[in-house]
Amino acid sequence: MLSPDFIRQHPEVVREALHRRRDPQSIDELLRLVEQRRGLVTRCDGLYNALKLLKETVRTVPVEQRTELNKQIKATTEDIRQLELQIVDIDTRLQPLLLSLPNIPHPSVKDCDNESVDFELKRWGEPVPTPFELRAHWELGERLGMLDFETGTRLSGSRFVTLKGLGARLERALISFMLDLHTQEHGYTEIMPPYLVRRSIMVGAGQLPKFEEQVYACPEDELYLNPTAEVPLVGIHSDSILPPGTLPIRYVAWSTAFRREAGSASRQTRGLLRLHQFNKVELFQITEPRDSYDAFNRLLRDAETVLQRLKLPYRVVALCAADLPFAAARTIDLEVWMPGQGRYVEISSVSNCEAFQARRANIKYRTTIGSHAEYVHTLNASGLAVGRTMAAILETYQQADGTVVIPKVLRPYMGTSLLSF
Repeated sequence: MLSPDFIRQHPEVVREALHRRRDPQSIDELLRLVEQRRGLVTRCDGLYNALKLLKETVRTVPVEQRTELNKQIKATTEDIRQLELQIVDIDTRLQPLLLSLPNIPHPSVKDCDNESVDFELKRWGEPVPTPFELRAHWELGERLGMLDFETGTRLSGSRFVTLKGLGARLERALISFMLDLHTQEHGYTEIMPPYLVRRSIMVGAGQLPKFEEQVYACPEDELYLNPTAEVPLVGIHSDSILPPGTLPIRYVAWSTAFRREAGSASRQTRGLLRLHQFNKVELFQITEPRDSYDAFNRLLRDAETVLQRLKLPYRVVALCAADLPFAAARTIDLEVWMPGQGRYVEISSVSNCEAFQARRANIKYRTTIGSHAEYVHTLNASGLAVGRTMAAILETYQQADGTVVIPKVLRPYMGTSLLSF
């Protein structure tokens, strides 16, 4: 969430940010309410000062003079009550407008062209030519008895999969490998969060109200299924002030993610790429503002390390302003090469949300005991999406006979070096 004071003082910056994001909403009504609220608060503060003076005065005058002062105290108290009711009414109208505004792009973020093309920064690894016809992962997985889309559909509907045998084992191996790497080498603390969270936690992370139609809800319990482990990780420190010496905080969490994916029918939905339920290892950091872009670069390296250890070719892409996630000031995607499809596919998004989530979730810190509390910066990255990583392994390591070689780093977790019939 953006600060109302920042919006009031820099309306053109906010309008320009909305234009760069291709967001058509206007801030005119928001500005009117912010100014109106500011005026009411000023009047209310003045009345509180007057009331304090009246109460001090009434204690010093003779009893016979207190009647008129008590009337003034009563009238002033009622005036304050009426003003506070007006402020509450404005807040009720103002809050949805504030929550609808996306984050402001970082100055380094470029504008999109007419085709919304993002900017490739580098590539790692080269696709290896093969003398045989490559298959897509869904075909390989079904032939190997690992991926059962038919049963997934029968159990739950379209875009669900049942993992069997080596498929279930490979999923578990990937999760364990990623968690071990991030905790043992990268210094993250492992978290296993609940799958269900309160609405306030979803709002704090920037998922609601913007993406109401994209998430699964349990309305009778007022709970939501996590669309990403980022949501509960933001919520861990909501409504808190972190004491000196706490930062940085680095969490890694494996969680199943649930997404309705409404409106994605035109996108590539076959196989493991766009399921309603999938596993993801999430990286999350909380830092002081001055350190957040160093942490951003570290997050990027940590996510890249997973792909490099698995020896999966990928490219690094900086998102342009119109493609930024709602809560992000800057985002870089990692796209893994899928040789069976002949294209790169997003496998991780690395984002710096700066103070946007912290303001919504009310997460602050102090640099010293008794110092003014300031908003932290929050960052997140997929480290990685597990299903897409499995898909990339199947397509990259496939052999002419339909078997799949297991990357060396996964063999201790799998107990075998080959996925075969």
